[in-house]
Amino acid sequence: MRVAGGAGGARSSWQGNDRESTGDIPLPAFAPLGGTRNDPLPALASEPLIGIIFGPPGSGKGTQAARLEKDLGIHHLSTGDILRGEVAKGTPLGKEVGRIMAAGDLVPDGLIVDVVRSRLPDAEQGVGALLDGFPRTVAQARALDSMLSDEGHRVNFIVALDVPEELLVDRLLHRAQVEGRTDDTREVIAERMREYHKLTEAVLDHYRKQGVRIHEVDGTGSPDEVFDRIHAAISGISSR
Repeated sequence: MRVAGGAGGARSSWQGNDRESTGDIPLPAFAPLGGTRNDPLPALASEPLIGIIFGPPGSGKGTQAARLEKDLGIHHLSTGDILRGEVAKGTPLGKEVGRIMAAGDLVPDGLIVDVVRSRLPDAEQGVGALLDGFPRTVAQARALDSMLSDEGHRVNFIVALDVPEELLVDRLLHRAQVEGRTDDTREVIAERMREYHKLTEAVLDHYRKQGVRIHEVDGTGSPDEVFDRIHAAISGISSR
């Protein structure tokens, strides 16, 4: 999301025990997942399951994240939704984000990190969190790793939706036409795609080096078809 300069808001640390970061953090023990789209995934053990979903604009990432939230019983944390909600409510954070957006700049890493830091404790109320829209940069990924390691956790899995660019451009052009967004031209959308792939690949490389499970999923077809592929991809997640 584009927004104008400005530093992060109030910092609030993850609630819980004070522990030193240990570097090599074992995967939490949780039950293997299974079943089909019609059978919700079984409940996991007490250790939070932390996942990230990536998908370019127009990939249907938000739809799939909402379905995973329901099936896994984890919190769907969409930074875009959170920031838009703060803007709509007119909170101090929302006003700052609104100023940034009006200037057409990117929300600074510090502000985004603070937003996530303030929401991650919610993951402790359930079985984890599915991050959507974060981390977008390697700097954000490192900040997330630090937050999680402070609590003895780590990113457990990543889902990356893969959709042909031409299909995405057509979807976004249609959406722009329906919504009357004349500034979303083919060239502008193509540039957004290039920026997404450049940033995302760097983040994925960051997690590949850590041995995090990265599931690249074909994002074409109906929402049900895509979800079935995601479900099959993550069904082998276990503590091993």
